[in-house]
Amino acid sequence: MAIPRARRMAAVGLVSKFPINMFAVSVLLLIAPRYSYGTAGIAISAMLIANALTSPARGRLVDRYPVRVILPLCLTGYLTGILGLALSAAARTPWQTVLAFAALMGCSFPPVSILMRTYWGSIAREKSLVSAMSLEAVMMDLTLISGPLLAAWLSTTVSPVLPFVVGGALMTGAVGLMLTLPPAQGRPRPEGSGHWLGPLRSAALRRVFGAILLFCLTLSAVEVALPLYAQEHRMTSYTGLYLGALSVGSMLGGLTLGARPGLLARNRRLPLLLVVFLIGAALLALAARASPLIVLLICPVTGIAIGSTFSALFMAGGDLAPEGYENEAQGWAGSLIQVGAAAGAATGASLAAAYGSATVLALTPVSVALAIPLVWRGPTSPDRT
Repeated sequence: MAIPRARRMAAVGLVSKFPINMFAVSVLLLIAPRYSYGTAGIAISAMLIANALTSPARGRLVDRYPVRVILPLCLTGYLTGILGLALSAAARTPWQTVLAFAALMGCSFPPVSILMRTYWGSIAREKSLVSAMSLEAVMMDLTLISGPLLAAWLSTTVSPVLPFVVGGALMTGAVGLMLTLPPAQGRPRPEGSGHWLGPLRSAALRRVFGAILLFCLTLSAVEVALPLYAQEHRMTSYTGLYLGALSVGSMLGGLTLGARPGLLARNRRLPLLLVVFLIGAALLALAARASPLIVLLICPVTGIAIGSTFSALFMAGGDLAPEGYENEAQGWAGSLIQVGAAAGAATGASLAAAYGSATVLALTPVSVALAIPLVWRGPTSPDRT
């Protein structure tokens, strides 16, 4: 917080994370009573899929054009989508209209989170950058817990439309604060370096993207398997506790690494964090063979490396992005997070239905293990081969 503009950037990071984490519960409570749970689920998927498909493009836009132009344009589309979704659902228009507005929200989601990673990298040195990215991860965990609670409270006590109003206002505030910051000083793109693949032409960066996909697939499978495990053992009251304990462990790990940024060497930080998560996933798989209470006690241990691993992945993406493609690289990272989460949820639910949640938890260390060799070399400079 001693870095100039850091407090304002932290405020932007916190405020911008609430809308995305409020979205699913808000849509569910607004659309399901008026249409169906299936329609609500499709609307949520439409927004997330549209967001994932267009995230790299929005990153490329802010690499090529002024932020003061792109952010207001994206915000206009986002607010149009959020207003249209809320009003069309409240008026019970045809469900296709609701889905169209949800997709518009995803396509135009302001790339504030993408820019935040680049901005931190432009003003922070090595140790303070680790602390800054750890703070970002902690704030994400915090909003993952509080965002749905806020959305549910507003929907059930005031109006199911109000969470959309609040989400739009928060995103508008985040964009407004972002526009008060001076532009990030990214690496200039060399002459003649344009390529249609953009950052994907870097082999080292592609390996990091592969690790992101596998890590998020594993994490999502765990988050799906734990509620199903609680149901199988008739301990549904543990469902929220399991997921909350994962987030609490993640926040504690993020705070620890943020306070001690030199704890792990830079070139080994990412693989070592993945190893820690692998150990936590293995312990969780063993605990599932014991009792629901043991699983609850192990959940914070499993979560200890989650937020820090996200931070390390984003930092690796920033280190390896070719000149002039920093934001697009972060856009690809955000897209692959959502793709991996969707794949993990679908795969985990299918396997749990067929073989039980304990089997899913037993397989999660395998998928994490596949990610470790991809980043074991720990490159810290762009590799364009």
